[in-house]
Amino acid sequence: MLKLGYMILKIASWNIETRLSNTNTKRRNNLSLIIKTIKEIDADILVLPEAHSESSLDFLKPRQQLLDMGYKVYNVPYRDDTPLRADAIARQVSLVLLSKFPVEHFDIVRLGDFRDVFIATVGLEPDQFFRVIGLHLDDRSEITRLKQVTDLVEIVNRSRLPTVVPGDFNSMHGEDLWPSKFLRSRLARLFSHIVLSSISLRAIEMARGEALKLLETSTNLIDADTKHSPTTTPKMLGREWLPSIRLIQIDHIFVSKDIKVNQFYVASDGGADHRAIVARLSIK
Repeated sequence: MLKLGYMILKIASWNIETRLSNTNTKRRNNLSLIIKTIKEIDADILVLPEAHSESSLDFLKPRQQLLDMGYKVYNVPYRDDTPLRADAIARQVSLVLLSKFPVEHFDIVRLGDFRDVFIATVGLEPDQFFRVIGLHLDDRSEITRLKQVTDLVEIVNRSRLPTVVPGDFNSMHGEDLWPSKFLRSRLARLFSHIVLSSISLRAIEMARGEALKLLETSTNLIDADTKHSPTTTPKMLGREWLPSIRLIQIDHIFVSKDIKVNQFYVASDGGADHRAIVARLSIK
């Protein structure tokens, strides 16, 4: 859509727990619900962290369904440079870009010598482009996330193209509402080594907020969601009996300051532990 010299796009990000691989679960509609939600979101560009666990797109069952929606599908295996965790979802996890706009260049880069992400140069009109940097930062260590963001800062700053960075950052804003404040509290740290699970311990690391602060102070990027709306729930694989209540914000869509945010919202439960986040953006 064109408006006063700007192109209006809907860009979204959604961590889907590898559910494009039709993960077995008794309490979730998995693949069928995921595809239904993707159709309902109807984004021009959709970034899917933890999209699937297949060895290649050739084995992805819903690939034709995605193509029928008008998307071109781009696949980036994580290639994590760490020993496989006992609680890992799968040995092979991929980040996926779905785009209804032409992608002129698609580059795979490594952040923090830890995990692969992508840089897509997307064409709006002849000789008019913007960048989408899709990512999923480490979920265990703020130190690793800081290394990844250090590399991300260099990538962002070396181009003057309008830039959108959607993904799962596994990091909260330091000034976030009560979840972040509580997780940074002395009480949370006191009990973290006694009664909290590994998931809770990782959440305490995410609440430090240093990775996002580094990104915001070292680039011209801002979070499209100024309200810092929670995006994740405890209703994850293996814990589908837990309620789908949004608790913390670790999914973000960052945009350069030359992009106008017209709307931002968190989608309803679509069948994964994360909720999709959606932004309507005006790009000159």
